[in-house]
Amino acid sequence: MKKTILAMAVPALLAAGSASASINLYDAEGVKVDASGAAEVQYIQDIGNNQDGKWRLDDGDFAINTEVAVSDKLSVIGAMAFEFDNLDADSNTDENRGDVENDELYVGFKGDWGQFTAGRQYLLMDDSGITKDYELSVNSFGVDIEQAAQVGKYIYDDGSLYGAVTYTDYSEGDDTTDDQTIYEGRLGYRFADVDARVYYQLAEDLNRVADADTEAYNFEIEYAGIENVGIAASYGRTTDKTGTTDVDTDYVSLAADYTMGKTTFGIGYDNQDVDGESSDLNGYYANVTYALHSNAHVYAEVGDSDGDDQDFGYVAGMEVKF
Repeated sequence: MKKTILAMAVPALLAAGSASASINLYDAEGVKVDASGAAEVQYIQDIGNNQDGKWRLDDGDFAINTEVAVSDKLSVIGAMAFEFDNLDADSNTDENRGDVENDELYVGFKGDWGQFTAGRQYLLMDDSGITKDYELSVNSFGVDIEQAAQVGKYIYDDGSLYGAVTYTDYSEGDDTTDDQTIYEGRLGYRFADVDARVYYQLAEDLNRVADADTEAYNFEIEYAGIENVGIAASYGRTTDKTGTTDVDTDYVSLAADYTMGKTTFGIGYDNQDVDGESSDLNGYYANVTYALHSNAHVYAEVGDSDGDDQDFGYVAGMEVKF
């Protein structure tokens, strides 16, 4: 996933500093403009065979968001975001400059009824998953497509009941071939200290090949009823229908974290069971995060998988947001 639960939750765990990682640039006459960004650098050895440690530029983002009040009950919104690409800081190449990619560019409407946006956006599946890792949950649930340019998205959240749907088209403006399309849904409910939800995605006619489809769902539950402790579990399945036979892959994840002051400890276990394989894959990870500020933290993580020729991995990194 683009964002793990732990990575999204870190700012909420901290008491010092500002409450928000964004900067307000303008707020007058019903117009608000905010800017946000992040820079993250890691030293990582991936889980696998014959791996070695390397520097990795994991995160470089900059975003501008605006909201314009049309009436008391309706606002129009717009956003653009840029990702600084080139994850591997490979000193053996002559060119070490990264590319800048526009990963979000959308407009929409917002009101008491929810929010609708259209344009280049991340899909709902980008938010799925309960793992509390940074990089080393290699056997957890995930899908291949988490972002697209022709996306319509509706989100509703009343504090308890929440849901969302997306429709994604890959149209080139002609009807001579089948367009690749993606349908998604999310439905969740919060009660007491429990947050339970399900994600679903159907991708049809991949690469414009008729009946080359994939399907995925993930059931997730999180419990926060113990002071300073978070517990989460999920069960999911992906079905690949692009070959001559359908291939199902089942995923189970368990994760927990404990926060003590400015330090958070996280652990997790993942199981992956692929149809036709003789044995499951099991993965384990543990990490520690220290909050330097609400907008800055450092972390270290170790992880392993019991797959063939899968040596353990590690990562240490620092992220700064604004």
